[in-house]
Amino acid sequence: MKIPEKIKIGGKIYSVEITDKLALGSVNYSGEILYNDLIIRVCPASKGKMEADFVHEMIHGIFSHLGYSEHDEKKIDEIANALYAVFVDNPDMFKEGSDTK
Repeated sequence: MKIPEKIKIGGKIYSVEITDKLALGSVNYSGEILYNDLIIRVCPASKGKMEADFVHEMIHGIFSHLGYSEHDEKKIDEIANALYAVFVDNPDMFKEGSDTK
């Protein structure tokens, strides 16, 4: 999986930054999404950790797009980890020209 420089969620284009400078502070946080500024930030870590954190923040963006203002962190994390596992276990899924047979 590759963390993109930008991601479009619900018509909004979020910039993606790899940085240890989070608005929330880096204690107990490894990523954040800034809805008004359209920024997703992920702290530097191992490749797998950063990718999973990115998916977590992406799920927050999807929930926000769907109109959910309250996000249960445990559920977001469970969905993000399950979805990340699907991405990792099926690396050819998003390749152009993949055979669907």
